Amino acid sequence: MTGFLHVSPADLATVGPETFLCVLGIALVLLDAFARSMRPAFPYLTLAGVAAANFLGGYAPGSAFAGAIEGSELTRFVDLLALTAVALATLGADALLSRDKRNQGEFYALLLWSAAGLMLMVKGNDLLVVFIGLELMSIALYVMAAWYRDVPEATEAGMKYFLMGAFASTFFLYGLATVYGRLGSTRLTTLKGALANGEGFSDPMLQIGLLAILSALAFKIALVPFHAWAPDVYQGMTTPAVAFLSTAPKAAAVVVAIKVLSTLAPAGLGEPWRPLLSILAILSILFGNIVALAQRDLKRMLAYSGIAQMGYVAIGLATFDGAAFEGMLVFLAGYLATNVAAFLAVAALSNGEKEPHPLADLAGMGRQRPFAASVLTLAMLSLTGLPPTVGFIGKLLVFRAAVDAGLFTLALVGIFGSLVSAGYYLRVVYYLWMKEPSREVDAPQEDVLSGAAYILVTAAILVLGVLPRPLLDMARAAVQSLPR
Repeated sequence: MTGFLHVSPADLATVGPETFLCVLGIALVLLDAFARSMRPAFPYLTLAGVAAANFLGGYAPGSAFAGAIEGSELTRFVDLLALTAVALATLGADALLSRDKRNQGEFYALLLWSAAGLMLMVKGNDLLVVFIGLELMSIALYVMAAWYRDVPEATEAGMKYFLMGAFASTFFLYGLATVYGRLGSTRLTTLKGALANGEGFSDPMLQIGLLAILSALAFKIALVPFHAWAPDVYQGMTTPAVAFLSTAPKAAAVVVAIKVLSTLAPAGLGEPWRPLLSILAILSILFGNIVALAQRDLKRMLAYSGIAQMGYVAIGLATFDGAAFEGMLVFLAGYLATNVAAFLAVAALSNGEKEPHPLADLAGMGRQRPFAASVLTLAMLSLTGLPPTVGFIGKLLVFRAAVDAGLFTLALVGIFGSLVSAGYYLRVVYYLWMKEPSREVDAPQEDVLSGAAYILVTAAILVLGVLPRPLLDMARAAVQSLPR
């Protein structure tokens, strides 16, 4: 007898990485409870687990669990992004958390569980599975947002993120229920058949349901007007966790949006979806970049910068063709390396996780901590979109796809936003190398793991910027695996 409850070895292989990450997270929690002397080994166990999960990620493409889950080149691409984000966050977290005696096993377990949730979310071929993955990812992030619970900003961040995240989950569930009520299924393959003739988009209730689902995903991406949580959460959350939060979960939400829209509108977006996504892109780019100019706290500045960066991604969603999707995946991979580099370097050049991260603290750090300052400089150049960094390649592909599709206004807004962003990104570089220090900064000591993180992100930013062909090939293969 076949069905969802009939589990085959192929089914288990498809969710092998997620299962392993969850089990490893449980093991780390138990070790922390009964063998606290092993805490210094937790980062190494986490990194070994990430490597093992990557090995288990060599599953054969195809559907599993009676079609509720689907593995493909696209899901493999997201698996790599998620595991890379966990590895880099782990490398940068040890010295920072050990300094404050907050290097408990739960932190690494939460990272692993969140990664497992976002990987499952992208593999979901059923909106119910997508929701389960979304919640597993989100609940772990809610806890990490308040990791320094004795710091008022951290508890505020955790509460705000939880309340607004629950609100977004309600939107997703309402949209899911509406879609099921109108079409009788939550399976994406079934929805594609129901909407192939385009008549489904004339149903007002179905449009409301799809709008609710997209709104929930826009919250996870932090697009305007669903962005309000980002600045406070970024400021209060421990920096290694923000490095993860700001990259892999957003990439997963973007890919889910691509899968849903590609399934429901295989022939392309029409009214009112393309104008709606275009408005979200324009508002996010303009609002994020302009407000970031006024910020003097580095983490809040990067939060508003992230809103603008996701606005560039929304240009690809509005363009909605294969070239745009390829550009978006390249952009997201480059953004992961660049944003993780920025946050880890900011943490290394600050007074610690319990203190604010004012821009003024960077003054003169280029001479005191040249390694971390160089990494931060490179990250700022890549976020600006200057060659030969990977940030330039990602923006170039997205803007070119918009121009080829005749969306000149979106491309011009994106270019204008990049010019505005140079004002606050290059201001960071100025403080690092050209301004005299105004006060003493007790920055944490660099260790082997953080040094490895700096080397890896620097190599990724430069190598993928100069030789992007392997990344382009992976993105093209991932896009070709989308449902047609």
